[in-house]
Amino acid sequence: MRRIILLGLIVVLGASTPAFALRMIMVGNQTLGPGNGLDKEVLDAFNVPERVILSEGGLDGNYEVYFLGGPKALNEALRRFAAIKAGKHEVILVPLPARPFDFGKKSYPYDWMMHIPPRRSDGRGTEREFVTMTVYIPNPGPPAPTDAVAARKWIADLGNDSFKVRELAARELAALGPSAAGIFREALKGKLTPEARDRLEKLLADVSKDIRVDTLDLPAGLTVVGPDDLLARARKLLADKADHIRGNGANKLAECGVPAKEVLPELEKILKSESEWGSNAAYGALWGGQLSRSGGQAVAAGPPRRGRGES
Repeated sequence: MRRIILLGLIVVLGASTPAFALRMIMVGNQTLGPGNGLDKEVLDAFNVPERVILSEGGLDGNYEVYFLGGPKALNEALRRFAAIKAGKHEVILVPLPARPFDFGKKSYPYDWMMHIPPRRSDGRGTEREFVTMTVYIPNPGPPAPTDAVAARKWIADLGNDSFKVRELAARELAALGPSAAGIFREALKGKLTPEARDRLEKLLADVSKDIRVDTLDLPAGLTVVGPDDLLARARKLLADKADHIRGNGANKLAECGVPAKEVLPELEKILKSESEWGSNAAYGALWGGQLSRSGGQAVAAGPPRRGRGES
C-alpha cells in the first residue's frame, strides 16, 4: 500500500481563478477505520479485497474509489453501494473497458468505480445527496438465449434420487455455457437440496467469469443509466453557453459508450470551433484513446488549439 498526498491544480467551473486543493491517493486495499470520518456503510463498500485505488480530497473531500474483480465481487459491491445512505443511487453502465488509472509510472486497471461525495451540510439531513457507481462492461451483449425449459428440467434433476440422473443433469447444464447464467441465478433464489445448490453455485461460477449485463444482480432502488442517457447528458452540456461546460460536454461525448460514428461529426465540429475549452477537449477525446475503446478512429484534425483564435 502506498499513500501519497498530491497538491493538485483544480479548475473550478464558473470561477475566474483556479483553486488549489490537497488530494490523497491510496494504492492498495488496506483497511480503512472509522477514524477517517466515514460511516459504516461507506466503509463496508470501500473495505473489500477488490479495491485498487482510493482517491480522496479535492475542494470538498469527495471520494473516488476504483475496484478490480469478477461478477460475484461486483454484485456484492452493488449490494454494499445500495446500502450507503444517500438521496439517490445511480449506477452507470458503460459498454467499454475502463481506461486504466495512471499514477506515477504505473497504470492500474479496474472494472468499476464509486464516487462518494461528502454528507450534506445544509441542514436538510446528514445523508449524501447523490452517489454514483460506474461499471465498465466490454462485452455487454448476452450470448444466445438458452433453452429455458430444458435448463429448468435439468436443474430439477439435480435433486433427483438417482446419482446417474444428477450427474447427467450437471453435465448438460455445464454444456449450456454463459447463456445459462441468468437461469442459474434465478434457480438459486428458490428451494434446492444442499447438493443441488452446491452444484448450481459451482456451475454459475464457471459460466460467470466475465462481467456482462446478464451477470449483474442489481438491488432494488438503484437508478440505472446507459449509453443513450449519457449521450443526452453530453449533448445538453454542449448546448451550454459557457465554454468550459461545452468542453466538459466534449469529453463526456466520447465516453458515453455509443458507436463512435455517432459522435465523431460532433467532435469534429467542436474541434473547428472558436472555443479554446471545447476544441482542446475534443482533441483530447479524438486522440486520447477514448473513442478507440468503442471502435472509433481519430480523424486527422491537426494539432490541438492552444488559445482562442490560434490555429
